[in-house]
Amino acid sequence: MRIPGLGCLKGCLFTIVILVVAGWLIWELSPLQDWIGTGKGYWQQLTDWFSTVAGWIGDLGGSSGTN
Repeated sequence: MRIPGLGCLKGCLFTIVILVVAGWLIWELSPLQDWIGTGKGYWQQLTDWFSTVAGWIGDLGGSSGTN
């Protein structure tokens, strides 16, 4: 997405901001929280997902496969 008058970096950052705001609105204004069933806020859930993925990656990199 190119925004006239702005450089590529500013356009990319603007797109990321729009996606974050859209994700937050969907999280808050839809029954998505109830479907997932966590009852957590948007940032709490994102932090939890990030921690879970980081743990999985750490487990993959941390296992040596030797006994």
